[in-house]
Order: sequence, then structure tokens, then C-alpha cells
Amino acid sequence: MNPNYGFWVYNGGRNGLVGGPSTLVEQPDGRYVVVKDPALPALLEDEYILNALSHSRSARNDFNRLFPTLDPISQNRLADLILGNPRAASLVVSDQAFADAIQKQEVTSGVRVKLAPAIRV
Repeated sequence: MNPNYGFWVYNGGRNGLVGGPSTLVEQPDGRYVVVKDPALPALLEDEYILNALSHSRSARNDFNRLFPTLDPISQNRLADLILGNPRAASLVVSDQAFADAIQKQEVTSGVRVKLAPAIRV
């Protein structure tokens, strides 16, 4: 098992974030089937990645650490996934940036100060 992948260790020590985009294909009977990229099949489905990012700080930290090391196909898949899900996009930034964004949303009014009357000479 490869500890360098942290939270994203999958299937015998492989990086679970690796893989190209999967597509949903409608079958003649109306069912949908996930078809993985034949050149670089995704190890983990998008829903699992989004769920992990929204529930685990460890997953977010390891995602941010591993993302720059991934191949371009995997990076594009994950970037599209994150950009398509605003909640996930806010989670993959650093914890401090995330906290700052929350504070910015919650504190919308300015600071009001009552000024003393001016003294006329």
C-alpha cells in the first residue's frame, strides 16, 4: 500500500483520483450505464470523490496535495467535476481560504460608527 496517496489510496495502493471522465449511456430499455474512459478508466466514481470532499478534511487536504501530481487527463476530469459542483469547489481550497470565504458571506454589512458632533470654533 502506498501511504503517499493518503486518503485516496485505493485498490492495492493505487491513487484513487487517477482516471478519465466516465459517461452515462442510455440503454435501449431505458437504463443508464456508466462507461469509463477506455484509455484511462477512473478508479473512483465522481460521486464518491464529491462525497469524500464534502465530509472529510483529510480527503480535502490530500486532494489538494495530490492534484498537481496527476496526469493532465485526470486533472481535467477533476477540475470539471469540481467546477461543476459549487459546494465541492469551495471545499478544495485551503482551510483558511474556505474559512475566509464563509466569513465574507456571513459578514455583509459594514461597520457603523457614531461620530461625535463636530466642535465649532
